[in-house]
Amino acid sequence: MKTVWRVFAYLKRYPWMAAGTLSCAILTTLMVIVFPSATKWIINDVVRAQRPDKLLPLILLAAAAFLLQHVFNSLRIILNNTFEQKVIFDLRSDLYSHIQLLPLRWFDNRATGDLMTRVIEDVNSVERVLIDGIEQGVVAILQIVIVLAVMFYWNAKLALLALVPFPLLIGGALAYTLTAHRRYRLQRRASSAINALLHDNLA
Repeated sequence: MKTVWRVFAYLKRYPWMAAGTLSCAILTTLMVIVFPSATKWIINDVVRAQRPDKLLPLILLAAAAFLLQHVFNSLRIILNNTFEQKVIFDLRSDLYSHIQLLPLRWFDNRATGDLMTRVIEDVNSVERVLIDGIEQGVVAILQIVIVLAVMFYWNAKLALLALVPFPLLIGGALAYTLTAHRRYRLQRRASSAINALLHDNLA
């Protein structure tokens, strides 16, 4: 956990980018709710009530929400990619500077492929956990809460029926999480071996 907080300091260097990315992600999630709400209003207030005069405003509302969703999502992608590249650059620069200060005996017991994996792949993995993990986690939690609230507000019985397969999803996610660590460790070792082989044969 201490390592996570140490790396978290790199995110604090760009607070506006982090806030902008999360804000765009939240706004994109909120726009998703507008389209099904407009569809519901069209069915209930236009079709059933036979009020064609309300159709155009609702269509414009749905179209505006659809357009804004893509605008916010595009802004999120641009901000997120810029944010990611800046954090990766800072991480790799500091890591490279730190490696230059290590004594030569530190390199004796470490394979070249392992060092390359740390600098190239591990930095990307840490960045994905901190930036993509936080962003996607916040969006997922917010989307679940909003969708569940809307579902139970509209029809509690249908909402409960829709949640019947939910325990299976949780079980699958837990099974994947508990077994993924070993697979990722094996993948990392294989990547280190490949990097060492390429370095020894091409360098």
